[in-house]
Amino acid sequence: MTEDWIHYFDQPKYHVINAFEGQKDEMLRGQVHSFHSLQSVSWDELDIALIGVNDARNSQHKGCAQAPDKIRAYLMGLRALSKKLSIVDLGNIRGKTIDDRYKALEEVVSHLVKHRVVSIVIGGSQDYTLPLVKVSQLQAAGCNLAVVDSKLDWQAPDQDFSAVSFLDYMFSSESYRPTSLSVVGVQKYLFSRYQEDQVTEVADEVIRLGQIRQSGHRIVEPIMRDANLLSVDMTVVRQCDQPAHILPMPNGLTGEELCQLMWYAGQSDQINIFGIFELDVQLDQRSQGVVLGAQAIWYILEGIALRYNDYPVKDLDEYRQFIVYLEDYELDIKFYNNPDNDRWWVEIPGSNEGVVVIACGRNDFEAASANEIPEKWFRYFKKTGL
Repeated sequence: MTEDWIHYFDQPKYHVINAFEGQKDEMLRGQVHSFHSLQSVSWDELDIALIGVNDARNSQHKGCAQAPDKIRAYLMGLRALSKKLSIVDLGNIRGKTIDDRYKALEEVVSHLVKHRVVSIVIGGSQDYTLPLVKVSQLQAAGCNLAVVDSKLDWQAPDQDFSAVSFLDYMFSSESYRPTSLSVVGVQKYLFSRYQEDQVTEVADEVIRLGQIRQSGHRIVEPIMRDANLLSVDMTVVRQCDQPAHILPMPNGLTGEELCQLMWYAGQSDQINIFGIFELDVQLDQRSQGVVLGAQAIWYILEGIALRYNDYPVKDLDEYRQFIVYLEDYELDIKFYNNPDNDRWWVEIPGSNEGVVVIACGRNDFEAASANEIPEKWFRYFKKTGL
């Protein structure tokens, strides 16, 4: 199988830039094996695979085609993970056309998912989320997609397809349509009312930058916990922290906030496909954006290394359970809590007398305890159509 896969990938070309002076085994590069230097790979024993997508034909940020190797140079020089994982860098996906690369990425990631290997895709343009959604859809639970972006990438009327309109294409095709969509970090003045209406109609949650500022970044943690695919547009970060923007961008996530969100994503026991996109190295300054991209991926990796193996890995019966009666609505709502990390889940009535369990926060439990229907519970309840 290893020999069969070599033709899918170009070998990365980069020189490791160490973040500190130390031995190789103290750095991440000591834990990552190059696919092109291995005689064989035992896929069932592999934890994580890194995949580069050096293509920007559908993006305004043409320099993001060079991002994978630039990010690798700084990523490999960061500290080794707290727990040893089996990581292989497969290289950069090949293909003459975009469709070729879509199909190759889909086939590779599909194989990895079947073997329970986490895929981290370093892009490239964000439209490469599409083949990742297609792979994730094939899982039994469907595709719960979380997007971190400053804009809503929905096609305006008469607009050609590109990386800034992939959401529209995704929902117009059964092949790519995810089971659920959550968008995090958007800034309201950066998208039209038409785009807002279209995305609000199909998305489960749209969390604005202002909401994160007001409530804290922890409001995003339940979204990451329920997702199984994460797609990040690096222009979600403000320009002073991540300079690679076509237009001036004074507002956005801070670099620290991005890394915190990536930590939550890495610790999710359900996300098995990550994508980091739209980092235009040609617009970067002193490699600041590239270094932030490397640090964001490091936080994903460290989060994976320190996962709690919570629900759905662990049975809900092992958690504390609370039944809250809402007198005004004559309604019982059941919550679950892991006291070790203060993670919460809530039951929502489903079809055929079953229930759906989704991640929530302590604030949802507190709202129910105050005789209020938690917004998250109500939103998902309406989605079931009951």
